[in-house]
Amino acid sequence: MNVCLIFEVLLYLNSYYFGLFAICEIGMNVVKAINHPLPNFTIDFGILLAVCVLELIRVIIARRGNLTEKWWPVFIALLFTIPSAVGVVYFIMWQSFVLRFEYIICAIQLGLQLTEIVFGILCLLPICKTPDYY
Repeated sequence: MNVCLIFEVLLYLNSYYFGLFAICEIGMNVVKAINHPLPNFTIDFGILLAVCVLELIRVIIARRGNLTEKWWPVFIALLFTIPSAVGVVYFIMWQSFVLRFEYIICAIQLGLQLTEIVFGILCLLPICKTPDYY
């Protein structure tokens, strides 16, 4: 079983799922801002924008690091996963008004991030590295 291949498939899946996640979150935040005018929606939009930028950078760095089989971009991407996951947890728990659909899509995003962390760590281990043939 090639762990780096599984990690690459997870990153590929997450790149498409996060686009869907971001579009749904933006749409739900716009609807919530119109229907339930609470003062915390500017903070919610700011955190959503930060999570979108951070997740985009994380996926790009992780895919390039995995394809070139260098350890430091994968390690940096794994470090970027922590604040990205905290942002997704914010949408589930600490947001001012949470919809049921948000629970579902945030749980899927957290599941993807958790499996990416596991397989990213396994990809970093020296036992899982492919041997160099000369």
